Amino acid sequence: MMRRMRELRGCRAGALMVALAIAAPALAQPAAPVAVDAVRQESVTRMHRITGEIAPRRRSTIATEEAGIVLRVPFDAGQRVKTGEVLAELDADILQLTLLEQRAELAEAQATVEERRTRVEWAQRDLGSLEELLGQGAAKAKEVDDKRSELLGFRALLRQSEESVRLSGVRIDLIERRLRNKVIRAPFDGVVIIKHAEVGQWVAIGGAVSEVIELDTVDAVLDVPEWLVGELKVGMPLEILAAALDDAVVGTIRTIVPLGDARARTYPVKVSIENGEGRLKPGMAVKGWVPSKEYDQALTVPRDAVLTSPTGSYVYALREGAVFPVNIEIRSSAGLDRFVVDGPLAPGTLVVIEGNEKLYPSAKVSIVRDASKETAATGELGG
Repeated sequence: MMRRMRELRGCRAGALMVALAIAAPALAQPAAPVAVDAVRQESVTRMHRITGEIAPRRRSTIATEEAGIVLRVPFDAGQRVKTGEVLAELDADILQLTLLEQRAELAEAQATVEERRTRVEWAQRDLGSLEELLGQGAAKAKEVDDKRSELLGFRALLRQSEESVRLSGVRIDLIERRLRNKVIRAPFDGVVIIKHAEVGQWVAIGGAVSEVIELDTVDAVLDVPEWLVGELKVGMPLEILAAALDDAVVGTIRTIVPLGDARARTYPVKVSIENGEGRLKPGMAVKGWVPSKEYDQALTVPRDAVLTSPTGSYVYALREGAVFPVNIEIRSSAGLDRFVVDGPLAPGTLVVIEGNEKLYPSAKVSIVRDASKETAATGELGG
C-alpha cells in the first residue's frame, strides 16, 4: 500500500513538471510592440443613422435592332463584361448575300457613270468644233443647237447614274450597319444579371437579349428626412455601413433628388461608392451617418482600435503594461478616423491601434508609439 502511494506521488510530480515545462515558453514571451492612442471626451457633431440600400449606378436592358436567330450567347448571368464585348450574335447570312448583291450593283452603276462621262466629254468636244465652224460660216445653227441638246441629255444621264452610285453606297452603308447590329455588344463595363436569349431562339426587333448593371461604382440610396436633407450638399463625404458586410466605407454624395416621398417626408440621396471588388451588391441594406446642426459631448475612440467578434465590438485597453478587452457599442461616426462609442472607458485611457489583431487578454505589451502625444504636440504647435 505504501509503495502504491509513493508511485502516485511520483506520477503527480512528473505531471507537474511537464506542465511547468509547457507553460515556461509562454511565460517567457516578450512584450508585444504596439501603438496606442487615447480615448477622448470631445464635442462632436450629432450624427443620425439613415437607412437605405445599394443600387447600381446604371442598369440597362440590352435589346437588338435586328431580328434573327440567335447563334451565340457568350455570357451567362453573373458574369462580368467589358464595354464592347459580344453579348449575343444573330444569324446574318441573308444580309451578307444582300450586301454582295448591292456591291455588284454599285460596280455596275460606277461603270455606267464612266461610260456616260465619256459621252459627255465627246459631246462637249463636238459642240466646240461646231461652234467654231459656225463662226467661220461652215456649219448650220441647227446643227449646233442639236449638239447642245444632245450634250444636255448626256449630262442628265450622267447625273442619273451618279445618283445611282450614291444610292448604292447608301444602301451598302445601311446593310453594313444592319450587319453590325446583328452583333449585340455591352454598352459599358458591368455584370450580366439576366440572360433573355438562348442559342436557336428567334428574337424580334427590339427584343431583349440580356440585362446588365454597372457594379464598379454603386450608389447607396438613403431616404433622408426633410429636416436633415438641408445639411447635405453634392460632393460631401458620407460614411456608409453595409450591414451584410459589417464594414464601413466612405462615399461621396452624387445627387440629392428634389422629389421626395410626400407621406414619409424623406428625399432620396445618392451616395457614390467605389466598388471595384464587387463586395457591395444591389439590394443590400445600408445605413449612412448623416450630420445635423447639433453637437454632443461624447466619448470617442480611434477607428483602428475597434475590433469585432461574434458578440460585438471591443477595444484593447492598456492597464499596468498589459491589455484587457473592453466591450463597446458604436453610436456613430466622429469624422473619418474616430467613432462615438458607449462603454466602460474613461477619457485618457490608452487603447491599442496597431498590433491589436494578435493580442489576447492580459497580454504584456510594449508601447512603440503613442499617437495621443503626437496629437497633443500638434495642437500645441498649431496654437
